[in-house]
Amino acid sequence: MFFNRDTIFGKIFKVLFLAIISFSTIFAVYFISNQKDQILRSLKLEAHSIAKMLTYASSDAIVLDDGAFLVEFNYEFMKENDSLKALIISKLDKTSYIIRKDGWAFENKIDKIFLNGEKKEVTSRIILSPISNENIFHYVFPIEFSGTHWGWLHLNMSLDNYNKKISNMYLEFFTFFIILLLLSMIVSYIVAKNFSNPIIRLNKVANRISRGHLELRSDYKSSDEIGQLSDSFNKMISKIEESQAELRTSHEDLEQRVKERTLELYEANRKLQDNSVELEELNINLDKKVKDEVEKRTKQEGLLIQQSRLAAMGEMLGNIAHQWRQPLSVVTTAATGIKVEKEFGLSNEKAEVEKLDTIIKTSNFLSNTIEDFSNFFKPNKNKVDFSIEERVEQSLELVSASLNFNHICVKREYSEIDKVYGFPNEYSQAILNILTNAKDVIVENRIKEPLIKIKTYKKNKKGYLEIEDNAGGIKSKVLEKIFDPYFTTKHQSQGTGIGLYMSKMIIEQNMNGKLEAKNGKNGAIFIISIPII
Repeated sequence: MFFNRDTIFGKIFKVLFLAIISFSTIFAVYFISNQKDQILRSLKLEAHSIAKMLTYASSDAIVLDDGAFLVEFNYEFMKENDSLKALIISKLDKTSYIIRKDGWAFENKIDKIFLNGEKKEVTSRIILSPISNENIFHYVFPIEFSGTHWGWLHLNMSLDNYNKKISNMYLEFFTFFIILLLLSMIVSYIVAKNFSNPIIRLNKVANRISRGHLELRSDYKSSDEIGQLSDSFNKMISKIEESQAELRTSHEDLEQRVKERTLELYEANRKLQDNSVELEELNINLDKKVKDEVEKRTKQEGLLIQQSRLAAMGEMLGNIAHQWRQPLSVVTTAATGIKVEKEFGLSNEKAEVEKLDTIIKTSNFLSNTIEDFSNFFKPNKNKVDFSIEERVEQSLELVSASLNFNHICVKREYSEIDKVYGFPNEYSQAILNILTNAKDVIVENRIKEPLIKIKTYKKNKKGYLEIEDNAGGIKSKVLEKIFDPYFTTKHQSQGTGIGLYMSKMIIEQNMNGKLEAKNGKNGAIFIISIPII
């Protein structure tokens, strides 16, 4: 975590650490530059003092052109001064006295590198001396008496003391920088830890709650904004827990009623079977009552057919219960959102109207579901022409609240294909089942950037619809059984395994189409194809 720059701790640490180091580096560069200037300035002052003293002491000899005195005096002075490597007395006639610690020489011309420094004012710089073949501080002092210019005094100063001071300065700076680096890391760590700890703790609680531990609460208490966020978070989870408990109770009651009704139908069917056996025995033993018994049996068979239809309706109720889970969740989520926003004073008329529209649309869908399932068992249904894209958008609208709540992005690639021929409502139900399964597996696998891709295209006079998620795909063993009735990988409270089975029946038996599933690069792909007009 300390080196993970994507966490809030890492971001705070990085920004603070870089800020301290940046400001310190700027200060250090300024300090080093200033110190170097100070060291060089002290060397100039030393050279200037020596030049003035030598010029004053040699003034008579320079005016009288007493070369012997100039050489002897400056030679003796150089022997006593360790900082001087050599000196040159350059006259206006270009002749020069070059005096070193090991001797002197009279030259008609000095090196060009020395001549470049002969100006009307004092000049100085660090050069490679052709006399001693090493870097020296070259100081050129104009010789003037009573307004008359007589020449120049060249001082070749040793850089040993200068280099020593520079080395010490760099060593001190390096030591200071190492200490500053350690202090910056410690300070950045402490500050980043204090700022990020409350957020990290709240994030851990949120992650555990997202896995189903709704009994957990944030224990962070403070009067700052994070403390207020923690309180609001706890209140929101309490409301969600209450809503889920109510929904779970309603679901359990519905399933219990369906089971009881199915049992009643089963008992009625068994009794009818017993009556049929008795009727057969009567037909064998009572020839005289054949017509009466045949008529009676006809009536009993009609009743048996009716009871069989009732049994099918019992199964239909179970399917309706399955189909209603997602719309009921949408209604509950929208109603809970309105309630929470009102309690916290965050509601506005536009948002409430949008949520109420969602509840109305979902309620209409619940009503239409009953009619669609009833029509599913009627043999006289008529096929019509419809647009695949319109049906996809209708299904997406019904689950949009759930997709947005789980931050699932939907990417569309429509090809504007011709209309297809079939049952549009049942086609929408098949799409809704696939979208719901994709949403559930994305949430279960906690995909970081959830995505559902929807693509339509035309091929071999058929309209194709592909729905692909990025949840990692379906295991091979599960893929073989995914369309079997009552097969599910979910908990009993989350699904019965009838959704994909019903979708396959709708597409293949009723619309002469095909529904298949396969694994793509990032997840599962469901492909629906039905004939174009």
